[in-house]
Amino acid sequence: MMELLKRFEEGSADDDDAFLGDEDTDDEDEALASKLESMNLENASYDEIWAELTPAQRDKFLKALNDPSSDLAQQLLTSEDFAKQIVEPWWEQPPDPENAPQRSGTRTRYGAPPTLISIPPAALNASAGAAASGPSLLYNIYATLLTYAFVTRYLSTSPLSSLPPGDPEHGEARRLFARLVPFLTERRSTLVLPSLSGLITHLWSRFEPGSMTPAFFALLMRDAARLLRPAAVVAVAAQAPQEPFADHPSADALRALADVAALFERSASSKAPSPASAKLAFYAARIVNTPAYILTALVDEAMARARLVEREQDLDRAPLAEAPKGQTATKPWIQELT
Repeated sequence: MMELLKRFEEGSADDDDAFLGDEDTDDEDEALASKLESMNLENASYDEIWAELTPAQRDKFLKALNDPSSDLAQQLLTSEDFAKQIVEPWWEQPPDPENAPQRSGTRTRYGAPPTLISIPPAALNASAGAAASGPSLLYNIYATLLTYAFVTRYLSTSPLSSLPPGDPEHGEARRLFARLVPFLTERRSTLVLPSLSGLITHLWSRFEPGSMTPAFFALLMRDAARLLRPAAVVAVAAQAPQEPFADHPSADALRALADVAALFERSASSKAPSPASAKLAFYAARIVNTPAYILTALVDEAMARARLVEREQDLDRAPLAEAPKGQTATKPWIQELT
């Protein structure tokens, strides 16, 4: 998404009629092009670029995202240079990459699965006790995975750990996590999301106004569900796996958390982990200690809610906090199971 927005801006700066619109907006578009000429698009953040667009241009860009068949979307997506830069999320890689779909004559590239997170024994023990008596953190974990999917897609980078610390997009990724899931990055935060409805409201309100659509949010919900869903069948290696938990049913969720943790690693000289890294290790331990049927229930709930979100057409507010048929909105499914 970030690369698409930059491509849209570059087209605007070049005064391309297909990007800018009709004659009625010539003066407005000339002003935008003038602003963009002085902006370093390579180093500009998403918010900085978005702030330069008028409401009409924002609407045009979002419509292009929601309608891949439109002329503007095709121009954005079929650029050969753009196609070469896109790296699809690692969790979408098909079993046979050689038969992956092509974009602009270029074979789709997928990121490599991140290295699994290291879970200290103390975190495993603490999480086991907390899982039995403490509040459920599963909605916090799901929100973190949804944010991970968003950052991965909008930066078109996978895995995120491939970004070097000095890269502007590395800083942008950290900034987005701090903005969307502050309970992860703030040391003293004790926020516990109580339900999926609360999770949707929390995240939606933290996106730049007008920058999120129900269709895209639903896609992110499905991404997070895909990562969190335990594998029904796990291939057991003849020898002990090189990575701990490599054959765990929730290995993909653990890989995603490891990828986020890599963004917040401190220098080698620092003895203590960052607050985000410590919380992510605890989240990973909670996943390992949570029965598969509970994780599956959350995933099923999220998939049902994603279908409702996708039908929501009002872009100016969060999707309706509507419970799936047969369930009440006052009692989360996870609480019923635990």
